[in-house]
Amino acid sequence: MKLRCPVCGQPLEAEPQRYCCINGHSFDRAKSGYVNLLQRQSHRLRGDDPAMVAARRDFLDAGFYQPLLDGLSEVLMEYRPRTLADIGCGEGWYSCQLVDMLHKNGVSASFCGFDISADALRFAANRTKKMGVTDMEWAVASINHLPLADGECEMLLNLFAPVEAAEFARVLAPNGILLKAIPLERHLWQLKEAVYPQPYENRPVLDAPDGFTLESVRRIETTVTVKGSALQNLFAMTPYVRKTAPADAAKLAAMDSLTTELAFGLLVCRKDC
Repeated sequence: MKLRCPVCGQPLEAEPQRYCCINGHSFDRAKSGYVNLLQRQSHRLRGDDPAMVAARRDFLDAGFYQPLLDGLSEVLMEYRPRTLADIGCGEGWYSCQLVDMLHKNGVSASFCGFDISADALRFAANRTKKMGVTDMEWAVASINHLPLADGECEMLLNLFAPVEAAEFARVLAPNGILLKAIPLERHLWQLKEAVYPQPYENRPVLDAPDGFTLESVRRIETTVTVKGSALQNLFAMTPYVRKTAPADAAKLAAMDSLTTELAFGLLVCRKDC
């Protein structure tokens, strides 16, 4: 599975310091290994900042979301995709472990991860090197213009990230699978109670996007106790950190630990033929 040039759509060949296509378009490879294919003149989003990315990396590395990773692993072993992309891959905690798991179970999976945050992909590319996982590519790219050929992927991961249904359908093969992870009604409920005077439950959409058929919904619900810096990392990696008044955020900063519900939904959606 090859990345495609965002200018002309031709395959990109990876060289030690750049990616280039037959038409002479060239894109520098960062020292960590990712490539920036985002056409910034038409896309103003910057993605998660370094502080949010680092907080999520440290929180996930501590294993608090292992139940979700286990659920994702079960789905991947059922479908055993050989071409896989993660849309909104962040710092790569899920992707690297899932691809490594497939390889160890005899599936020669080829992978591409996309995010609009270069800071996140720097962490992701470094994680690939640290774990020694092969056949993984990372690119800064928009979900509206994925640098992949039509029908190239057997499965797409979309974990807590926006959906662009038509573009996802374009890059998926016939009968390809979209695997979505979403927060359910009471995900992080006790964290919300600790911060907000009047918290509200999430309103998850348990349905497939246009052009897809829902095959199954799997609920993963548990509780976790988070202490010290991990508690602050949990808050810092969520969208709440950008929307919460300083006085409310200070309530959580004063706490030593918190036990809260985790509630994830896994939606397995098949592309309509």
